[in-house]
Amino acid sequence: MNIDTNTQSLPALIADLLGKDGLNIDNLFADLWKRMGVATLLHRAGFHKRSGLDVTQVVYLLLLWVWLKVDTINMFSRQSMQCFTDSRKDVMYDYLQREDVNWRSLHVKIAQQVVKEHKLNNGETKALVADDSVKIRRGKKMEGVSCHFDHLTGKTVMGQQTLTLGYAGEDFFLPLDSEIYISQKRIQAPQQEFIDGRSIAAKRYHDSLHMSKPHLLAAMVKRAIANGFTADFLLADA
Repeated sequence: MNIDTNTQSLPALIADLLGKDGLNIDNLFADLWKRMGVATLLHRAGFHKRSGLDVTQVVYLLLLWVWLKVDTINMFSRQSMQCFTDSRKDVMYDYLQREDVNWRSLHVKIAQQVVKEHKLNNGETKALVADDSVKIRRGKKMEGVSCHFDHLTGKTVMGQQTLTLGYAGEDFFLPLDSEIYISQKRIQAPQQEFIDGRSIAAKRYHDSLHMSKPHLLAAMVKRAIANGFTADFLLADA
């Protein structure tokens, strides 16, 4: 772990974990990766890469970057990536821009593995929990940005509204699915057309643009049930 990583900007639980004496975060993450069998889950989710750095290494770095909450891939590549690989940041940017990568499928398979490993389906009352939040975005070239009313600030803002669905029990919460909802006001369209209008990325953008939040949520709940996440309740605010 690079000693220059600023733990003050990290979530409290992660900062506390990184602050423990003698802890090597790369070993911790690698052990979790191996125990969860993420390489196998990547294969099942259809992840592949024809040349260059192996796809398992690319996704490993992307997940580590998100987990550490470094501001940008560029900053991560300068400060931390040298600990894990000599590859350049362009490899990660290129993979994020691919339209055929099914991140939702990987998310679901990891969630299923967590439920299986920790036996979260046993006994107790469980619920699917839905919520939405607005992330203010000021960049004029950002995609998926539109005009939303932010209940936290009480103001209408430009940003991305994310609808999320989680799986909760008496002592756990597990994220299952998410969608960006695009309103019909002041939409910032993609900077370029999709290479393939039938791709996963193109279809998800189409749904975000043309489906209402209730319809997006209904589709998320159906997917969760189809993937084996049974619940007693569906919880959401008004």
